[in-house]
Amino acid sequence: MLEEILNSDNGGYRGRAIGNAEFKEYRHKKLQTVLGYVSVSRAYYYNKKSKVGYCPKDHDLDIKGTSFSPGLRRIMARVGAYRPFGLGHDDIKDIAGLSVTSKEIERISCQLGKNADEFYEKESAELPDNVIPFPSTATMYICIDGTGVPVVKSETIGRKGKHEDGNAKTREAKLGCIFTQTSFDEDGYPIRDEASTSYVGSIETSEEFGNRIYRESRMRDIEKAKKVCVIGDGAPWIWNLADLQFYG
Repeated sequence: MLEEILNSDNGGYRGRAIGNAEFKEYRHKKLQTVLGYVSVSRAYYYNKKSKVGYCPKDHDLDIKGTSFSPGLRRIMARVGAYRPFGLGHDDIKDIAGLSVTSKEIERISCQLGKNADEFYEKESAELPDNVIPFPSTATMYICIDGTGVPVVKSETIGRKGKHEDGNAKTREAKLGCIFTQTSFDEDGYPIRDEASTSYVGSIETSEEFGNRIYRESRMRDIEKAKKVCVIGDGAPWIWNLADLQFYG
């Protein structure tokens, strides 16, 4: 039934031509979905001048450059975010009865992560009005830390490490969370505002991460905070970052 519905639009045919691109033929794509495999018929258009061809329906269904449906990609990315890719393969097989490889989970997770990062940067640059609100009397806490995570050998080429042979075995993942506090308990200790915490994290330079967590603080409307408190350990990069991005 799903295949019939997906193919009920004549392959996304848009006429004999779309701009300079002419209709050439119908092409079929085998698509894996949460309900199983389906074959999707798509009208193919080709621009002779630019030598570029495309199927408009791929954009409509969000399947450009992939053989996985959007729903299945979300499942793969969610599992990939919480579990090692190999175990994620087993989870999806056991829970949903779907067979995808650990490499496919890795590839989809990385791609969707990149897309989310690009969306986040665009949103933070535009500073939308629908930011997470909090009272202007709140104290904003910005917590920053870093931890080594094991990576494949190709990711550590040219990097010095703490191992006996001088080679690095890990890369530092930089993490941050931002939350607010407006009240105190009966003993006078501050209480974190419920559902006020947002997180950022990446494997990148301290300068890049500084820009990342600063963007998040602006999304959280740091200008309205009565007080800003940065929390971190003794790592110099954290306090250099704090002095640069959250001085005063």
